[in-house]
Amino acid sequence: MAPTTLPAEPDIASMEPPAQAAKPRSAARLLLRVVAGAALLVLVIWYADAGALWSKLSRADPRFMTLAVLLSIAANFLSALRWAVIARGLGLIAPSRKLVVMYARGVTTNMLLPGATLSGDLLRSVQLSRLGNPFVASALSVFLDRFSGLWVLCLLSLVSAAGVALWSAAANGAHIAADQMSVYLLVLAGIAAAPFIPLPFQSLARSSVAWIAVLASRWERFRSRLRQARPALVASVWQSLGVQFLSACTLWVCGLALGVPLSYPMMLAAAAPIFIMAALPIGVAGFGTRELAAVVVLGLAGVPSDLAAATSLLYGLAAVVQGILAAPLFLVRS
Repeated sequence: MAPTTLPAEPDIASMEPPAQAAKPRSAARLLLRVVAGAALLVLVIWYADAGALWSKLSRADPRFMTLAVLLSIAANFLSALRWAVIARGLGLIAPSRKLVVMYARGVTTNMLLPGATLSGDLLRSVQLSRLGNPFVASALSVFLDRFSGLWVLCLLSLVSAAGVALWSAAANGAHIAADQMSVYLLVLAGIAAAPFIPLPFQSLARSSVAWIAVLASRWERFRSRLRQARPALVASVWQSLGVQFLSACTLWVCGLALGVPLSYPMMLAAAAPIFIMAALPIGVAGFGTRELAAVVVLGLAGVPSDLAAATSLLYGLAAVVQGILAAPLFLVRS
């Protein structure tokens, strides 16, 4: 991180207008993200046919939905334990019980504030720093927790997609065209391999092109932090595997509640882009981006758009129920 330097005699009057202007710009960006998420959701509902979508949702099996909520709770409980393992690996004060409460509060925050998982992650960083930890290190533990989960998800989706492709080829009944599956596998493989690919970012950081130098410098710092945190990430890999298996199972059960005829391996194969899109800081609680990804990815597996969108919406509603259940934890002192 570059050192911050201040002029010897700062002109306070000239500094105030930019600071005041930053607030409207920040609010405008926030509003833009909310509007973008809402617009995507409206677009998906229109494309899937609102009447057909409502018909599917109204007939969802409540028993499967109850199971989906329980699976979602179990996945987030494991996520909290993974975060605790990573935080302690970074040398932070991180009692598992307290971090489970903090994580649950983050789930509730994600349901209330725009930014998908970003708002809850910020709250987690602040709460962890209040235990006596440096804020930057606390935020890093939250970031690595999120990074670990998404990377393992891509790896599991890659393995599952490869298995589905081989099984379909052997059975002569491919659900997805070979060229589409090949592209999908290559993208997932690229994401899974990205942290291990040696790239000349140290040289690029000295580039005379400013934006190249900045991006290269940031990526190199990111790789350096990954190397430092590697033992903690390895120690938490079992929690990450459990989290993603349970999260994909939640999505699968939401599909079963609507009669979606997909196997669990197929749903696990499709889960990576759906969950990654839901994590983008657009809209509220991932609604909109998640449904768009579900319509596209599940559509490649032969799922009609209304069923794909409804499955994603039920997954989001399971998270909303969990956020409501966790809301009283804001009254618990930690």
